[in-house]
Amino acid sequence: MNLSIKDGVFYVDNLRFCLAGVGNGRNDLPTGRYEVATQYAHVHGKVLPDAIGLGWIGASYECDCVLGSVLSRNGVLPSQGALSRLLAMLEVAEGNGSAVWLEVVK
Repeated sequence: MNLSIKDGVFYVDNLRFCLAGVGNGRNDLPTGRYEVATQYAHVHGKVLPDAIGLGWIGASYECDCVLGSVLSRNGVLPSQGALSRLLAMLEVAEGNGSAVWLEVVK
């Protein structure tokens, strides 16, 4: 499975999935390619996708990458629904033994 973020939009296998914003006090997401795995985030108290080298992907501003479906004046509003859908897709991919990569493009 290939994930990507371009111009504030999160894509799964080149299909638009949701909006993506920055959190955790970041100004932007650094460009690059990151392996993604789900694991328990002790800081957040739940299972989240971890883009290794980038940070947590989630539905709160405490995550490095915030998933959402609505833009506000302050950025993307977090969406638990988008996170739940992504976690389900990652569970299937990991169950099949597929590697998951996230590419952040400017």
